[in-house]
Amino acid sequence: MSAVPAAGPLPVVDLSDVVDGSTAAGLRIVAVRRPNVPLVQLRLRVPLGGVAARDNPAIRLLPKTLLAGTGGRSASEVAADLQALGMLVGVGASVDGLAMSAGVPTSVLPEALAQMADVIAHPAFPRSQVAGERERVVQEILQEAADPTAIATRGLDARLFPRHPYADPLPSPSAIRRTGSARLSRFHAERVVPSGSVLVAVGDVEPGMLTGLVEELFAGWHGASGGGGVLGEPDAPPPSSGIVLLDRPGAVQSNVRIGTRCPGRDAPAFPALLLASTILGGYFTSRLVDNLRERHGYTYSPHAGIDERRLAAAFAVRAEVGTEVTAAALAEIHYELGRMATTEVTPTELDEARRYLGGVLSMAAATQAGLAGLFAGFLSQGLEPRYLEHLLAQLEEVDAPAVAAAAARFLGPAVMTTVVVGDAAAVAPALEPLGAVTVVSQPS
Repeated sequence: MSAVPAAGPLPVVDLSDVVDGSTAAGLRIVAVRRPNVPLVQLRLRVPLGGVAARDNPAIRLLPKTLLAGTGGRSASEVAADLQALGMLVGVGASVDGLAMSAGVPTSVLPEALAQMADVIAHPAFPRSQVAGERERVVQEILQEAADPTAIATRGLDARLFPRHPYADPLPSPSAIRRTGSARLSRFHAERVVPSGSVLVAVGDVEPGMLTGLVEELFAGWHGASGGGGVLGEPDAPPPSSGIVLLDRPGAVQSNVRIGTRCPGRDAPAFPALLLASTILGGYFTSRLVDNLRERHGYTYSPHAGIDERRLAAAFAVRAEVGTEVTAAALAEIHYELGRMATTEVTPTELDEARRYLGGVLSMAAATQAGLAGLFAGFLSQGLEPRYLEHLLAQLEEVDAPAVAAAAARFLGPAVMTTVVVGDAAAVAPALEPLGAVTVVSQPS
């Protein structure tokens, strides 16, 4: 049997050729030339300002209706024009902002940018299209309200971000149905503005030429700059206290979420915390997978990771386990959190986690789409375009004592908030030795 060859060095990510500029209206343009294929990947990020829970229906509907027509074109005409360019456009939205993505052949880049500019600046929100999308969103909400995975995730967010839009409460079907074309038009005019937005372009493009094109083609995109206010920083969550058990009578599975607020990417401790999180549960050979899956067979794929938002970050452990092993699985998660917070990781664990993270980031940066996505994510969090280079260098410098210090400070079980979705009658008695259990009935 041949020996497994040693892993070679990771690719070097060089971002020295990034060009950073802006339009007169405040739209930032970040471009990097990667001419390996004759395509350009475009990513537009638009912060939505100081949104509140009452804006959730509009945030849900906005990405569904943005392509439903512009001032001069119907939805079918928009779709036909995009198709003629070979242009696939995706739109999404969250409390943090609106996201638009597109991949286009270099040969039609000016036409593609004109399409993006028209869609982002002049959506028509026709009543018939809005009415149809409303009903689809209502069905999505009803499904989410019944999905135990979504219930668990939202239950943890509600406790980590109390009274903040990051808690992401589900809008009611009636609130969705009350949101019409006029409301969406007002929301768009107030919130979807060029100032503070960023356009990322990665591919076979000359950055200098791109800036002039964007200045010209996006000149019709205006807005009441600052009219939407600024999203406020989330308050600190209350101290963790026991286990919140969201009752789901008859459930054969429990959805376990354990989490806490933690530093984001701009914090000095983040690289060490990212490595600690990865060693604990961030990939397939992590401690949680070895314990919960390989040794005990409690779950197929437990996971631990850092969920990032523009103004805050949170660490969370996720596991879906059988009802009969809920307490045992939670005890093992507590054990691994405690071990992580009180003992140093081994050199092998640190090296494997470092190589895993470096490999994932380097592979993403090797493609036009991957690099565009990384840039857009980092820039929307207020980081600089070359942040990726800095992170890779920092990951190489972190040692075992730094990982231990970050884990001791942020990952101990005592600071965690625990939410379980499951059959209270079946699991509550077994959970009580692990902490005070508060049972919360779910709407029927």
